Amino acid sequence: MPQIDPHVLARIKGYELRSLRLVESFMAGMHKSKLLGISTEFAQHRPYSPGDDTKHLDWKVYAKTDRFYLREYEAETSMQVVFMLDVSKSMFFNGGGAFSKVDYAATTLSALSYLLMQQKDAFSLVLFDSQVRSFLPARGSQSHYRNMTEMLDKAGPGGETDLARALMTVVPQLKRRSLLVVFSDFLTDTSELALGLGQVSFGEHDLLLFHVEDPLERDFTMTGQTVFIGPEGEGRLRCDPRDLRHAYLAARDRHRAGLRELGMRSGFDVDDMPTDSPIESVLTKLLSYRAARRKRG
Repeated sequence: MPQIDPHVLARIKGYELRSLRLVESFMAGMHKSKLLGISTEFAQHRPYSPGDDTKHLDWKVYAKTDRFYLREYEAETSMQVVFMLDVSKSMFFNGGGAFSKVDYAATTLSALSYLLMQQKDAFSLVLFDSQVRSFLPARGSQSHYRNMTEMLDKAGPGGETDLARALMTVVPQLKRRSLLVVFSDFLTDTSELALGLGQVSFGEHDLLLFHVEDPLERDFTMTGQTVFIGPEGEGRLRCDPRDLRHAYLAARDRHRAGLRELGMRSGFDVDDMPTDSPIESVLTKLLSYRAARRKRG
């Protein structure tokens, strides 16, 4: 599948334009009928009106009636997706790549929202840090999509991460079974997160957790005297990174293992989402999930 250069993508200002460019590139590598087949089925005929797309004309009906009718389609099993984006201070970190963590995640979810809009699925957006900062209820229209990208354009860094609190705030407000898609660096206490995941399970919702991480956080490749600043107010430390690398990577591995164990106990997937990986891979995962959910009914 062709992949757009992330540095080219990052130079496009505004999430609406950026997501359209990303989706255009993504669709170039997919068979369009495969995408349409994920969520559409024939619903009814309606009379043709000047300006309608002629590709949906039903010629069999025309042969019988000598009149033009269009085939209309609808979502086979519409899905409500709740995107939850962590906007804590640490998510605005960029170790020198094309995207900061929050920019990478916001670009991904804006493209996913555009694809869901094409699928006639409803989607909503939650911005959170230590609490829910913004909550855009689920819709599936073009104007709703623009409202969402405008909200992303205006998002700024908040406080610390408290995903458990955000989940316990949002989930009780959901009126129907939903798929929650969380983008976070999960710099939070995983023991407290269990309460939020329990709330999701109790509501019988589905959940995908994307662990957003900068390559510098993942590999810890710094050298020379460096001043480390706590991403969420933990203070400063001046030292040689080589003295910290082993302990840091061990602590990172323990945190990731704890997060995955917690997800496994709750029955939810936790996926790595480094900001140097192709965004297209995340788009493919959600569309594949969408297709599997359709088969389950």
